[in-house]
Amino acid sequence: MSRGRTRAGTPIGLPARWCLAIGASTWAGAISAQTTGPTRIAALTLCVAGCIVAVRSTRTWWLVGLFVVLGGISGMFALHRGSAPELTGWPSGTHDVAFTIAEEPTRRSFGLAIAAVDAIDGEPVIGVRAAVAGVDTTTIGTHVVGPADIRMGVRAVAGEVVPVTLHMTDEYDTHATRHLIVAAGNAVRRTVIGAYPGDHRANALISGFLIGYTDEMPTRDVENMRLSGLSHFTAVSGSNVALFLVLWWFVTAPLSIHRRLRVVVGMVGLWLFTIVTRWEASVVRAAVMAAVPLVGGWLSIPVDPWMALGTAVTVLLLVSAHLALELGFQLSVLATAGVLIGLAFAKGMRGPRWIVIPLTTTLGAQTAVAPLLLVTFGSVPLLAPIANLFAAPIVAATTVVGALGVAIPALRPLARLGASVVLEIADLFDGGPHLGWIGLAVTGVLIGLALHRVTRPLGLVVGVLCIVGVLGVDPVGWPPCPFLTVLDIGQGDAILIQDPSGASLLVDGGADPRRLDRALRRTGVPIPSAVLVTHGDNDHVGGLADLILETDQVFVSEFSTDLPIAEVARDSGIVVTPVSAGDQITVGGIRLLVLSPARRYLSDNDGSVVTYIDGPRSALLPGDAEAVALRDLPPVDPDVLIAPHHGSGSTDRRWLGGLDPEVAVLSYGPNRYGHPHPEIVEILAAIADHVLATAENGDIAIPLSASC
Repeated sequence: MSRGRTRAGTPIGLPARWCLAIGASTWAGAISAQTTGPTRIAALTLCVAGCIVAVRSTRTWWLVGLFVVLGGISGMFALHRGSAPELTGWPSGTHDVAFTIAEEPTRRSFGLAIAAVDAIDGEPVIGVRAAVAGVDTTTIGTHVVGPADIRMGVRAVAGEVVPVTLHMTDEYDTHATRHLIVAAGNAVRRTVIGAYPGDHRANALISGFLIGYTDEMPTRDVENMRLSGLSHFTAVSGSNVALFLVLWWFVTAPLSIHRRLRVVVGMVGLWLFTIVTRWEASVVRAAVMAAVPLVGGWLSIPVDPWMALGTAVTVLLLVSAHLALELGFQLSVLATAGVLIGLAFAKGMRGPRWIVIPLTTTLGAQTAVAPLLLVTFGSVPLLAPIANLFAAPIVAATTVVGALGVAIPALRPLARLGASVVLEIADLFDGGPHLGWIGLAVTGVLIGLALHRVTRPLGLVVGVLCIVGVLGVDPVGWPPCPFLTVLDIGQGDAILIQDPSGASLLVDGGADPRRLDRALRRTGVPIPSAVLVTHGDNDHVGGLADLILETDQVFVSEFSTDLPIAEVARDSGIVVTPVSAGDQITVGGIRLLVLSPARRYLSDNDGSVVTYIDGPRSALLPGDAEAVALRDLPPVDPDVLIAPHHGSGSTDRRWLGGLDPEVAVLSYGPNRYGHPHPEIVEILAAIADHVLATAENGDIAIPLSASC
């Protein structure tokens, strides 16, 4: 039982500290079993040191060792489950299959669902999960039976590795789940999404607040929330679980009269909510943490929040050790610890509670997750605590009104108003300064000075001056001359051309909308004036899914006007202009001569729109054009060459060897295609003065004028 402050002065009681020590030990064991080298050593070292400092007992050693071993065993099981099984004797081609949908398609899974395979040609199958394409009904728990084209091959789908893909090829039968709780969770999820359809920005955000469903949020809104430090509001966690439990107990009031029956009803409600939110790591953590005091109440054992946190971490990692390495789980646990620390600080501070508590909890959460955000994203938003101070009460009110609005349609406009205000706050703070490791350390020192009673005036003055100085710096300015920037978006192409007049043209957009959005923000051009789509490969158009609806004009090949991305643009009223060899693309002061295609090619890659910038410094942008199309090009002598098809071996060697560029750029990232081909790299090194690669150099900005 917690006894308040101990002799060491800590507000955390000894039982809670033991729970935290056990949780940390389990976490260290889970990490050590799934990683190697410095990560494993650091996890074990920090765990042992932290546990000894927290508990200060010789018993710490055997307890730490025991749960490190238990966490390690769980981690080894997780490592085994996380690798795709080797399937021997499996048939290929078309066969009758039976499977159950285990994970629905998301934006990250590119339309593929994950299914547990039950049978093939009537023969039972155990323990195999597969990617599934071509099924209209992909709700969790749906049972599907029908013919499928079985394609062997290990692939990663939304973080899960599967050994086979099932392409449904004909008529198939679907049967809804017979599991009562799963069916109820699916119904609640459908009801929420139906009440707030994603055709409105605010609606999409409300679904994020309520159940963590963000697939219909525009990429720009998702990034604005992240850059302003507000993305945790769409990562459903403790407050949402508490709200759901209140509503759940209100609905099930007749069943909740008896104390122990109320515990059972509460546990069922937590299970239901995890299904509604599709087992998001933060929800699972919050649900188990809420379940701990429920069980404690059943057993008449008092449980404080720290005990609940430590116990929840231990239980979850012993059951699912893969959570130890999941960013969502890590952020959730650290943020919760930060909130609890903030609440402890708030008790000793003067001032209005409605200001003190939100401020200290926000600062606590942001401080706790800052190191992890730095490791993951490279920076943390400086103004996140201020943005959260404004947004938190609005989000809380919007979540409550939005939940009630599911049943009372008249409340939905009010919920949309609240969500719209949050989006405006995110838009306001998304361009704020971000801190790296040094900036974060300096900020920590200034906060320490400001909190200390002796140095408080100096700390406050210096802190204000630093913030004003940082806010007064424009991190990205418009270039004074024409510029070509090959954006680092991983595997794919995304090339931004800027003109001093303020016009900009984006040639392709890579595969990932979020990576493209971040790359464009780095240049200071969140929305280019126009977009040129060279061809329809996903690593060139996948990132344009949202951006294509915000630009003014789209250019496509005359022979590829039926591309889905072009259809989407046309349906949204965007001007779509077909181009072919001999045409000129003009956007402000930007002028590109179209060199190809002049005819329809058998290969989609050869059908790429190839453009040439003729100026003081010329540039050739060949898309994915291969040998046939490259040999058809008129003679050119570019100063800047974007390597065709990411340096693929399909490039014509004789054509490439006849060029004499100053700079050759390879745009690629980690891939399974072998890009760039060593022989092509060797030729580029021989003909160009400089060979640069986005995979090694990041964004590559090249002035197209000798005056820059």
